[in-house]
Amino acid sequence: MKNPCDFILYKNPNIYLLELKSHKGKSIPFGAIQPNQIESLYRHNKIKGIIAGFVFNYRDNNETYFVDAVTVYHFYHMGERKSFSLEWARDKGILIPQKLKRTRYQYDLCNLLKY
Repeated sequence: MKNPCDFILYKNPNIYLLELKSHKGKSIPFGAIQPNQIESLYRHNKIKGIIAGFVFNYRDNNETYFVDAVTVYHFYHMGERKSFSLEWARDKGILIPQKLKRTRYQYDLCNLLKY
């Protein structure tokens, strides 16, 4: 069995299952995500108390967004595009404030935990 996500976070009353993706440029190609991750997080998101989704980091723009698994699933299966663009993430996602700490980021998850 393959892991559905990179990161598990708990804040009462929810468990957050997060797949973390970081990419240069203004889009994250579908090929950067395993199909089983999209399917698994979509199924998990239907369970009460679980919030599943993707955290997309666009390194060149220093912007990071959370997009829920249902939105990602539907966009992926529409077949109109081959990547998750920065504009799409801005429109569909929740901005996650960040600070660059030398070579790593520090994230403020307050916006996500209100979801």
